[in-house]
Amino acid sequence: MKKQALTGSVGEDLFVDLFAETFGEEKTAYLYSQYPFNDIYQNSRFADFFIESGVKRIAIEIDDEATHNPEIVSVNKFDDDLLKQNSMIHMGWDVFRWTVRRLQMTPDRVKDELQLFLGVGRFRAIDDYLPVQRGKKLDGSRLELRDYQLETLEALTEMRRNKETIALVSLATGMGKTVVAIEDAKSVGGRVLFVAHTTTLIYQAQKAFREQWSDVSVGCFVDGQKELDAHVVCGSVQSVALNLDMFRDDAFDYLIVDEAHHASAETYQKILAYFKPKFTLGLTATPERADGVDVLEIFQKTARKLDLKTAVEMGALVPVRCVRVKTNIDITKVKYNSIRYDARDLEVSLSVPERNKLIVDTWLEYVKDKRTVIFCVSVKHAKIIAKLFQDAGIAALAVSGENNRDERADALERFESGDVKVLCACDLLNEGWDCPKTEIIFAARPTMSKVLYTQQIGRGMRLSEGKKHLIVFDFVDIAGRFNSPYSTHKIFGKREYRPGGLVAAPDDHIREEEELYNRGEKPEAIIEYPVDVHDFELVDLFNWQEEAAGMISQMELVRRVDVQSETVARYIQDGKITPDLIVPISERKTLRYFKEETLKAIAERYGWRLIDDSNRVQLFMEMIEKMDMSYSYKPVLIKAFLKFADNKGRVKIDDLVSYFKNFYEERRQAGLVVEKEKCLYTRGGYNDAEVRRNILSNPFRRFEEMNMMRHTKTFGIVEIDATVWKRLDDKLKEKIAAICDQKLKEYYERIK
Repeated sequence: MKKQALTGSVGEDLFVDLFAETFGEEKTAYLYSQYPFNDIYQNSRFADFFIESGVKRIAIEIDDEATHNPEIVSVNKFDDDLLKQNSMIHMGWDVFRWTVRRLQMTPDRVKDELQLFLGVGRFRAIDDYLPVQRGKKLDGSRLELRDYQLETLEALTEMRRNKETIALVSLATGMGKTVVAIEDAKSVGGRVLFVAHTTTLIYQAQKAFREQWSDVSVGCFVDGQKELDAHVVCGSVQSVALNLDMFRDDAFDYLIVDEAHHASAETYQKILAYFKPKFTLGLTATPERADGVDVLEIFQKTARKLDLKTAVEMGALVPVRCVRVKTNIDITKVKYNSIRYDARDLEVSLSVPERNKLIVDTWLEYVKDKRTVIFCVSVKHAKIIAKLFQDAGIAALAVSGENNRDERADALERFESGDVKVLCACDLLNEGWDCPKTEIIFAARPTMSKVLYTQQIGRGMRLSEGKKHLIVFDFVDIAGRFNSPYSTHKIFGKREYRPGGLVAAPDDHIREEEELYNRGEKPEAIIEYPVDVHDFELVDLFNWQEEAAGMISQMELVRRVDVQSETVARYIQDGKITPDLIVPISERKTLRYFKEETLKAIAERYGWRLIDDSNRVQLFMEMIEKMDMSYSYKPVLIKAFLKFADNKGRVKIDDLVSYFKNFYEERRQAGLVVEKEKCLYTRGGYNDAEVRRNILSNPFRRFEEMNMMRHTKTFGIVEIDATVWKRLDDKLKEKIAAICDQKLKEYYERIK
């Protein structure tokens, strides 16, 4: 199959816009455009978009009507598309598809579907290209108990000094494994999540934590007992895995997994993949499973990966040097959305003779015979650059998704053997491909995707015998503040730039090199490079998505205060509220972000109440207790929810209509007061559409204004906020029902 790796289609751009409107512009950073993978026959493929939500891996395909219509496309094309989709499903991905026409004609429906399919928007950064965390097995089964405890605690402390973050401790039953785990968790000091698969183990652990660590709170998270705010949470694997959306992924510093030999089970995998603890401890009497699978390896493959900077500091990847090559090409006018430049616009701007010549001349002057991968703007651009190298007598090849599997494999083998010195590519060559012998990366393709840029330089950071570092040549075009691409310095957060200097390395290496510069000497690694040791500049590291990452969007601010969205918008427009970050995406779209302290100051200044997940249920209960009873509608709506809501707090609007009709008609038939004289239900003769309008315009609206309920018109459902519904246990629901009954009793006594 031949396909360009970067389509830049109108449909895909429209999808990004709808995604941003649904989840917030800053969340588009988690979307990976043109995600490379291999199908079941190892053919190179690309998913239009890829994203991870919680523990789900999700592919999204955007096509025109003809793409999947066997009556319009060829049989081979239709079968090939089915193979692609089946391969994604086979890998355990969820796959969702929309047509361009659907995006254009029914955008609200697509946004409703996105929210249903992808959930509340708790996305995570893709890290499958990063190194795994380092771990170690500690076998204490042959040691005396007291010796084991001391030696294991010392070994765990030493692991953390060495930046090893996963430990698998094996010992026989009765050797006090929980005692050791608690003592080590105490030494780390942060919040702890202990998970086990039986309630007996959970309650035993809770008792042990309370005895050994008496000055912190210890709670349980099992069945109906959900004490998720305790310092130490002892939970069942099943309950935690089913309720991950109740926890932040960084809620715990220390994760303890009891009976760790079960780690390959789906529930364990969900927990390991979701949380981001500083340290993970697996406890087991069986470090090797009966099927021969290494339990430590399961932990490493499932847990979050190392970031590149940490991996370099640990020596898992080679240090990185950088040379910034400035061009005179202006890309400030190149169209872009939140995550990418328009592909065609970018190619027109950058694939020009002057810039192409600069790429080749830079290689000839600085690099010469070192293996180099050049990332280009497009397939066409890659072919042009490869031809220029060939004309200069350099063995170079262009490689892309347009090549078949054999052609790509041959090119990569020739590169690894040294027969080819330069590979020109616009995509990532192959899923999972890297050549440890790569010494040079030319980042000649600007990208606003952190994941894509990191993957590109990561291709050259693998360890190889005799390889001391990777040198990245960043081609720096003229860009605006809000559309500037990623660079090596941005990725590693290093503001100071010296040509060829270290950007990522162990701290002692950086200190040694700085001493050389202070003496006016060149590091040995760049002696041969024609750069001046005194050249120095500061790099602007600003990236709006990085800046906004720790802030609150205007959309989220509305959810965090007890006032309506219209009020917030008016206060911003009138200058009563000043955002900390304003991002002009386009002439018609401006994003606004606020720091947490700004939100608190605003709330205090105007007397607004702050809302978060911990008090949202409390606010909901207060709304129930203080319901304005101008009519009887609100308690009737709540009682309908208690009767019909599914496990996610969703009710069909038709069920609400039916409940309202039955409630008032039963009162009429019993000879009771139905409602006030001019009310719809008092006069009778109404239809379902009138009842539906009444529900959505009166009792529902107040809950909607406070972000406690949402109407999804596409699916005909009304739902209570997921955070609230998850926390409503049976006792609270009984209390709510009793309040509603009392409110109705008092109301009807008043209007007799």
